[in-house]
Amino acid sequence: MYVADPIAAVTDPDPYPYYRHLAATRPFHHDAALGLWVAASADAGAEVLAHPDCRVRPVAQPVPPALAGTPAGALFGRLVRMTDGAPHAALKAVVMRAMAGIDLPDARTRARALAAHLPRAEADDAHEANRWMFTLPVLCVADLLGLPLERDEAGHVSTRVAGFVATFAAAMSPLARPADVEAGAVAAQWLTRWAGEHAAPGGLLAAMSQAAIDTAIDADIDPATLLANAIGLMIQACEATAGLVGNTLVRLGRLGEASGDLDELVADVACTDPPVQNTRRFLAADATLCGESLKAGDAVLVLLAAASHDPAGARPDRPWTFGTGRHGCPGDALARLLAATTVDSLLQRDVDPRRLLAGLRYRPSVNARIPLFTPSH
Repeated sequence: MYVADPIAAVTDPDPYPYYRHLAATRPFHHDAALGLWVAASADAGAEVLAHPDCRVRPVAQPVPPALAGTPAGALFGRLVRMTDGAPHAALKAVVMRAMAGIDLPDARTRARALAAHLPRAEADDAHEANRWMFTLPVLCVADLLGLPLERDEAGHVSTRVAGFVATFAAAMSPLARPADVEAGAVAAQWLTRWAGEHAAPGGLLAAMSQAAIDTAIDADIDPATLLANAIGLMIQACEATAGLVGNTLVRLGRLGEASGDLDELVADVACTDPPVQNTRRFLAADATLCGESLKAGDAVLVLLAAASHDPAGARPDRPWTFGTGRHGCPGDALARLLAATTVDSLLQRDVDPRRLLAGLRYRPSVNARIPLFTPSH
């Protein structure tokens, strides 16, 4: 059960005994080595996520220093999941209203149609799994947003937009290198220009614009902010949904066969082997949390994966990995649907999850549990 710390747990082969131990014995504590408070139990996590002084970014640092002053930083600073206060509440209402209008059965049909135009490119199962988990969900969200997807003469869908989204997502990581940030700035510019010039009527992006108008707050949400959050939805599909796809493939590989309902399996994986393992909050003012006195500027690591494994925190209707409270993910149902569709499409192309396990590793990350499968040659 040895795990070095809650950050190392994210990519550990089996961190869940460790998480359960923390939730039971140290539900809210200070980790001196990490310099963070840690909320491990469901009750502690819920209290932190609900507290008005617990913000998603440090007050004095709305954008990570590495991104500040770049196009990537400008995009980052407009994301609803990276802001708090009145602007966040108004924008979140717009995003939630637009996403509530998504017809999920239609979204599944459209995702399957896109999958049909993504032919198998490699003989090796690992290559295909890695490619599809970071590609198909992004393309599906782009399609729902009303953004055009390029096709070649044979009708095959181009994956170029997914590549730009993955590049920008890599720049957002605390582990990003200078070269990643530079590439992310280029990707941010391309994505912003592409989404701004090509959005079609009737898509989710148009619905977001209409929701802003209908709620009489359009003056506070400029087009650049709406575009940034459309791109943000694709980023979530690239990372969190990719993790859910990969972890479901791992589960299928360990089960030895594909049996039962994939939607149910994905929902279970979201609870028991979640893609987003933790999230951070930063104190905007002195506060008392879980009986402890915290100071303005203190950081709290909320272990969503530990809360999910806390017997007191069972939430089968909404897995902890999607968060809760004002920053809860509005796309949880869509993410599960896209993950199930992606896994099903891989299975239909004869990708065998059992063959993926020999090359299983996890992408370096401080919060996301995303498998990467090493090819057999």
